Amino acid sequence: MRFIKIILAIASFLIPLMVSAQFYVTGDDPGRVRWYSIETDNFKVIYPEGADSLARVYAGKIERYRIPVSLTSGYVSGEGDGKKMPVVMHSYNAANGSVAWAPKRMDLFTIPSAYDPEPLPWSTMLSVHESRHITQMQFGMTKAQKPFTWAFGQMWNILVSLVYPGISNMEGDAVITETAWTPSGRGRTADFLNYYWVAFDNGDFRSWDKWRFVSQVNNAPDYYSLGYLTMGGFRYLYDCPEFMSEGYHLAARRPYNLGAFYTTTRKLTGKKFNKAFMEVCDTMYTLWKSDAEARKPYIPSEPVTSKSRFYTDYSNNLIAGNDIYSIKKGHSDAPILVRIDSTGKEHRVSRFAYDAGRLQREPESGRIYWSETSTDKRWNLKTKSQIRYIEEGSGKKKTVDSPHLLYNPSAYKSDIAAVRYEIGGRSYLDVIDESSGKDIRSFAAPDSLQLLEPAWIGDEVYVTAISDNGYGIYRIIIDEDGEAGSRWESILRPQPVKIKDFSAYGNELIFTCDRTGVNELYHLAPSDGSLRQKTSTRYGAEDFQYSEDGRWLYYSSQTMEGKMIFRTSADSLIDRSADFTELHHYHIAEAVTAQEKAIAKQRKVNTDIDVEISDPVRYRKLPHTVNVHSWAPVYVNVDNIMNMSFDHIWQAASLGATGIFQNSLSTAVGEFGYSAHKDPYNPARWRHSGHARITYSGFYPVIEASVNFNDRGARQYNAYAYMISDDKATMEISSRELPVPYIEGILSTYIPFRFSSGGWYKGVVPKLTYRIGNDKFNTALTVMDLEEQTYLDENGEYVTGQNPVFLKQNEGKNTFRHSLSGSVRAYTMLSTASSAVYPKWGIGAEAGATGSLESSTYLSPMGFLYVYGYIPGLLSEQGLKLTMMTQQKLRKDAVFGQPAVSVLPRGLSENSALASWLSIRKPNLTKVTADYAVPVFIGDVSIGGNFFSIKRLVVAPHFDYTFISDKGLWSAGGELTLDLHSILTLEWPCSIGMTMSYNGGSAWNSIAEQSGITLDRFHIGPTFNVTC
Repeated sequence: MRFIKIILAIASFLIPLMVSAQFYVTGDDPGRVRWYSIETDNFKVIYPEGADSLARVYAGKIERYRIPVSLTSGYVSGEGDGKKMPVVMHSYNAANGSVAWAPKRMDLFTIPSAYDPEPLPWSTMLSVHESRHITQMQFGMTKAQKPFTWAFGQMWNILVSLVYPGISNMEGDAVITETAWTPSGRGRTADFLNYYWVAFDNGDFRSWDKWRFVSQVNNAPDYYSLGYLTMGGFRYLYDCPEFMSEGYHLAARRPYNLGAFYTTTRKLTGKKFNKAFMEVCDTMYTLWKSDAEARKPYIPSEPVTSKSRFYTDYSNNLIAGNDIYSIKKGHSDAPILVRIDSTGKEHRVSRFAYDAGRLQREPESGRIYWSETSTDKRWNLKTKSQIRYIEEGSGKKKTVDSPHLLYNPSAYKSDIAAVRYEIGGRSYLDVIDESSGKDIRSFAAPDSLQLLEPAWIGDEVYVTAISDNGYGIYRIIIDEDGEAGSRWESILRPQPVKIKDFSAYGNELIFTCDRTGVNELYHLAPSDGSLRQKTSTRYGAEDFQYSEDGRWLYYSSQTMEGKMIFRTSADSLIDRSADFTELHHYHIAEAVTAQEKAIAKQRKVNTDIDVEISDPVRYRKLPHTVNVHSWAPVYVNVDNIMNMSFDHIWQAASLGATGIFQNSLSTAVGEFGYSAHKDPYNPARWRHSGHARITYSGFYPVIEASVNFNDRGARQYNAYAYMISDDKATMEISSRELPVPYIEGILSTYIPFRFSSGGWYKGVVPKLTYRIGNDKFNTALTVMDLEEQTYLDENGEYVTGQNPVFLKQNEGKNTFRHSLSGSVRAYTMLSTASSAVYPKWGIGAEAGATGSLESSTYLSPMGFLYVYGYIPGLLSEQGLKLTMMTQQKLRKDAVFGQPAVSVLPRGLSENSALASWLSIRKPNLTKVTADYAVPVFIGDVSIGGNFFSIKRLVVAPHFDYTFISDKGLWSAGGELTLDLHSILTLEWPCSIGMTMSYNGGSAWNSIAEQSGITLDRFHIGPTFNVTC
């Protein structure tokens, strides 16, 4: 028995991490969409109506790259289970992709990014990168790992992928593949590793684990770039193209070797992992310094913005008169539009969206335009992109109404040129009226081009675009017949480099480009095609803007403290003729490309193959609703795990078994299972229970249904009145167990409306829940008389007591218990900065009512209100959370109330008997709480690499007070938690700690006396939270 307890204790700690890391619900495509599918030899592509041609493009590319991307991974797609890979195209959503294995699928979000994308078509980028991920996830289904899949299903495969190579190395390896098998990829862009060069140049040579995560104080690039630097660096420095293959096969043969990739590092490099990584950093820094020396001389610069306490970026700069507008964001705050005046003073203008284009100004009107991407109010996989603007000198944001997906506006007088994307993959250049948003003209780009940033010179429109060959610049030649006869003319032929920050300056086009290995400013004269480089900087720069008098050039450049704004006198700029075909040599990129091509030549592999694609067929939702993908020899309640507490552990993880299902469209998710646990009413008795739950989000309202069998015995509830005089009685409701198992069904529906924009997350969620079980409530009131009776007590002494004697029973019904509740929740708040615990500002509220339908004359329906809010603390990383919750009886003639919300102070909140007693006898209750979070940097502590990595310590004093008539209960104390980056090698943010409270209040003694319930002055307990 003790062994079982130990196993359950371990499971209750590990399973929240496992489940949170495994089950990824993609989101909801519009419910009205009809789906189709096509198949190749190894893939089944599921796509929405209207994306037929695009689906064939993806099907062909994924099949063609299947073998090439597997050459150095050791596995081929489908090798593990021998089945076709489902590929789901989410054609209403923007630029992303993922490969998940619980359930197995590739999700492709096919609207390309309009903001600084890589220099290759989005369909190629996704096909290569995500296909490599499929090969990476085969090893968990082979050799000694395979028996575990029999016990756990598909979730085992993704778990071992996170444990052995880790997400950073997997993503870095996929970037290597996209770089080696295309003309560009992230490995051939200046931005990707730029921060490392700045850090190394400033003496910041951290160990790998300290680069892995953004800490409370220190900045770190994302895990894509760290993984590329690590895996690509190993391949470059030690010439080991088969590194990932060696690691995967070792992990497949020896599951007990959790450090398989550390072992592989030592075998192939002769050094321990961190030593090899530091050698990579030293080598790459030496090469970078050599490149930097070759680019000299540099232009002089002077800072415009000053350093902040935390890492801060200034980007999307715009000159308006003597002011600089810029988007400021960093570790201490969400994005905000700021205005920097001529004295250098910074003024806040308004909050700003995370996913937005660069600022553009129309000089005659003074309006500042940009495009902003957000999600549909209901379907979170349906993107919308709008043109927004402010009047100069105002912070009030307005929207140009248009039904289209419009990006990167450029205004000229009353016309706005913007790029439009459609779900079929085509892009257009639209010219719209700024006041009405209606199209004036529309020009379709050739299928081979993805349009990006337009710019006006007079009444001519130029635009950047991506093709198979990279970025180029084009001009639309308008025929006399209008749009139908128009054609596109190349002004700057495409190359595999980035072009961004595109605009006009006089009669020239100016833009940022990374053709030299860092970002610099270029001028292009459309009249003769001449290209000139205007800046030369050590680390590169971007977001270039000339002052209105032309005397100064302003720009953002990377520093250790963030991207700061600098300026250079126009007289100090260079004026160097540039050859756009001369490209930088990226050391890692060229090395891994040569390795891959050599192996491909040796094995006679290429991408030039014929792909057979089936005819499209309808993909019906109903037959594919239930897809059981994972199971476990333990009962796991996913809902309770996602909201983990340490109360009723058996509800989250217990002896038993679980099956988990999710369809490929991620609209039907649920689980079913068997659990064995102690009876909550009788701990000496074991219960064998059945459970099932499903959530379906394919309709406009989300529908959730669940059923639980035999968690306890069914109960009979009866109402009694005990006469204490001729006209007075006390009442109570008592229950007894029935000789049948308890069966409960719950049906809920809600609509998750989202109205987020401008950096504010906003939403409204109306919800309705019906609950029914086979507990019974007899509404007939049984009246008892209390007669005095003398009897012998256990000590053999005569005592006098009251003995209830039946008098009568009123008419009533003995019916099943069922309840109905409804609520509406609304919220608006900022995101939480990485250095903070709470959002800087935010407020939310939920109001509703709940009641038992069969017994409302006894148990009153209850109304409730919950309000919560966040305000800044004394320092930018600190914050205060305030809440108020209240419940009130809605039926005055009802005898009792019942619990509606948690109204006990947190030091007493686990006392369920007290919560029930108070809600029944003193139902009108109000609780207020205050929490003040103080994050404390204690150093970037890591044990065993990413086995255990600490971000910070959080000290959070709290105070709760519950109003009970004219008295109250209170709780004062605090939480001490460690925020973790990773635990047990799972790179998943979580926190562990302790909560401590001292309890008291003016109602303490009276409640203890009246209720007979034991009240504890002190409460100490563990806390655990997984960030999903």
